[in-house]
Amino acid sequence: MSIFPKRTIPKSTVTIHWNFNISHLKEVHIFPWVRIGVKDPNGKVTMLFENHVLGLPNSNQKIDSSDKPSLEFLNKNIPLLVIAEYLEGQATKERLIEILQNIQSGRHYYFKYDVPEDAPIGKYTLVSEVHSRGNIRLSKTIKDDFFFVEKISLKNCNHSTKKAIVYNHSEEKTPVKIVSYYKDDQEKTQVKVRVFEILPQVNTEITLLSTNDYLLYNEEREMIPLTIVSNNYIIRNQEILELTKANGQSFLLKKDNDEAYELKEETKNLWNKADGLLPFDDLNLEEAEQFKELHKEGLLKTVNI
Repeated sequence: MSIFPKRTIPKSTVTIHWNFNISHLKEVHIFPWVRIGVKDPNGKVTMLFENHVLGLPNSNQKIDSSDKPSLEFLNKNIPLLVIAEYLEGQATKERLIEILQNIQSGRHYYFKYDVPEDAPIGKYTLVSEVHSRGNIRLSKTIKDDFFFVEKISLKNCNHSTKKAIVYNHSEEKTPVKIVSYYKDDQEKTQVKVRVFEILPQVNTEITLLSTNDYLLYNEEREMIPLTIVSNNYIIRNQEILELTKANGQSFLLKKDNDEAYELKEETKNLWNKADGLLPFDDLNLEEAEQFKELHKEGLLKTVNI
């Protein structure tokens, strides 16, 4: 079985892939009772599939060597994510060949698990049972049939002491990436990266290297600005085209109509600063008034990271 993604957050969706391979059947069919489900960290099981699945044997007709070979299976789209998962692991070359062979001969099922908004944080395991003649066959990949639901919160941030406190809500260690993105005294851009795991259900202290440090987790899909400034930033409308003439005049053009807005010196300064990392709370009174004007025109927006 395969799970995508292996790390997620509450109020998201996980896709589970199950390959029912019966290419070995000869002159006999099977009709097992199949159960596929998800068990959360508290032991609650949510069943995604419970049904009989009919497996018919392969053809036993002899093929004349002079005949054109006939198709045995319907063409299947190769689940690239399945292959990628094994390439990332410790699968041997023989195991990878087996996977590729089973893709065409197998029957692929995909199940969707909706992670609740109030989902327990931690490790989720899969239930995979094939019942036939009183016997239960479990997944061949049972050791890898799990995924994590993660959540990290910023508890405190103090730039005077250059310390931030984050809390890992999970019962499992959680990998994080800290990115420090800033300009040094010579106005040169500096980027420093730290990658490590934070312990489960404890507060972790992080040393801040700049006023623009960010914590990324959940395979880098989730980002937490390590700052006490409100999480409300100003960004240019990315659908607006900027045109600068030879005389230095700058105009903003909208794609859906013929309107154009001329940037004056003061509004151009704010426009250039609005790179998505400009905190709204950092605006002075004059810039706040300019923002109101540009926002009304649909040129500037606010965004949360």
